[in-house]
Amino acid sequence: MELEYKIVQSTTPLFAKVQNIEEVMSEESKAGWRLVEKLDNYKMRLQRDISHRASDKGLSFDPYRTQVGVNNALIYSVTTVVTLGVVYAIFVVVGAV
Repeated sequence: MELEYKIVQSTTPLFAKVQNIEEVMSEESKAGWRLVEKLDNYKMRLQRDISHRASDKGLSFDPYRTQVGVNNALIYSVTTVVTLGVVYAIFVVVGAV
């Protein structure tokens, strides 16, 4: 039996709650992945037998995805908008004084 491994990670502490782990693993198990270990609240190590590759085409998701949860682009966009808002507010306050 040949095995392959992957690390699934999240930008937020998604794996702090057992319910979230179960939801992610419910989908990952459709591709044959099983949980080996939870590394921390952001990462999990999974493994599967390479024989599961044959059924990958019929899945509705990428069986080799490594990112789950909130999209990094969304996190960065919100952070950028908030930062620009704070900088603008500082300029308004400084300009008003």
